Amino acid sequence: MLFKRQHLFILMLAIAFAKNAFAAAFQVWEQDSASMGNYHAGRAAIADDASTGFYNPAGLIRIKNQQIIGGGIFLLTDDRYRGNVSLGSNNPTNSPQLFFKNAPVTAQGGTSSFIPAFHYAAPWSDTLVFGISYVIPFSFKTDYGTNSLLRYATTFNQLQIIDIAPSFGIALNKKLSVGFGLDFEHIAGEFDQNSNVVNQTQLFSDTLSKNSGNGNAYGFHAGALYQFNDKTRIGLSYHSAVIHHFNGTSIFYGPLANSGAGATQTGGFLQSNITLPPTTSLSVFHTINSKWDAMGTVSYTKWNVFKQLVFQNAATNIGGTANNVAPLVIQQGYQNAWNYSVGANYHATDKLLLRTGIGFDQSPVRDSTRNVSLPDNDRVALALGGHYQVTKSIGFDLAWTHFFVADASINQVQTFGDQVVTTNGTVKGNTDIYGFQVKWDIF
Repeated sequence: MLFKRQHLFILMLAIAFAKNAFAAAFQVWEQDSASMGNYHAGRAAIADDASTGFYNPAGLIRIKNQQIIGGGIFLLTDDRYRGNVSLGSNNPTNSPQLFFKNAPVTAQGGTSSFIPAFHYAAPWSDTLVFGISYVIPFSFKTDYGTNSLLRYATTFNQLQIIDIAPSFGIALNKKLSVGFGLDFEHIAGEFDQNSNVVNQTQLFSDTLSKNSGNGNAYGFHAGALYQFNDKTRIGLSYHSAVIHHFNGTSIFYGPLANSGAGATQTGGFLQSNITLPPTTSLSVFHTINSKWDAMGTVSYTKWNVFKQLVFQNAATNIGGTANNVAPLVIQQGYQNAWNYSVGANYHATDKLLLRTGIGFDQSPVRDSTRNVSLPDNDRVALALGGHYQVTKSIGFDLAWTHFFVADASINQVQTFGDQVVTTNGTVKGNTDIYGFQVKWDIF
């Protein structure tokens, strides 16, 4: 008898796989390699290059000539699940009821990624500056592979949000400036996993699911910058929530497809609304003397908007469903989270600037809802970086950040259709990010 299982669009259980992102959950703080060297401390107040158009558009007023910044970051993750996996059925007509119990599993989910960034700023007058940025504010990628029993919980998952953000900075007087920008975002993702059929004569007969889609949405960002004197300034910025309309296809192929007849089964028009959270940041920047600068940031992300995900028209093998598709509801239950960072600059020479920063990133994932696809936990960051001004017009930035991530304990029972998967273990992992960019001032 077939061991029935709904084709699971494991999709957004994995959206929150934080350790392949750069901040708690899948939020990205690193939109340029310069501030990355301070672990984005002072991000809303530094305002010394075109990237401020995204961080705090009010800071654009400090840019006095055209400027172009181009570069990106390389992300390397080392994440390993070690624990047990159990597979069973909650349908009394299926045999056996429990196929395997507490099978030991070790699976590596780490990956590598490159994420580009671009910023441009141009003064239109002494009191009005235009900027535009191309950045990735949310992203993640995991790949546990298909060689371990963990494949019945998750295999490959990838999500990326591209944000094209035009902005304006306006000087209200010599001390106060404000700014406003729009965010035109594109979401794209792929979420794959394996399903299983079990009967008395057949051990495993994996059925693969591949789910992909994309969509467009828009939001806004705004900010204010106050210059107390030539040494101290404070900045406040806000990035709005964005509701993405995710549309795509759901493909199910293997023995479970088409109500157990096999071959390839295509779902209907896969749809979901995905709300990404708003973030507020308060930053301060202070010049201590000719050699040293100090800075800090407190950020608050309202992750509680990310409560559940509902996907319509997911391909399924549950008997009796119209056209073998059904809605899928995944509970998330995120809570709001804080991020703290402090940093310093050292002006070694007229051409060489050294940076450092440390920070704490609170996870929005609750212990009660954490599973192997979202093993996020609190983390501490250590960052180093530097800037070298080659000529009056051309400068380079290098940066490195290492995340010390708390071990994420997993103890979850997940029911998908007739199938019950239990994961009980720990995810250990660390992340390293390397950044490089070129800054060109056009005089």
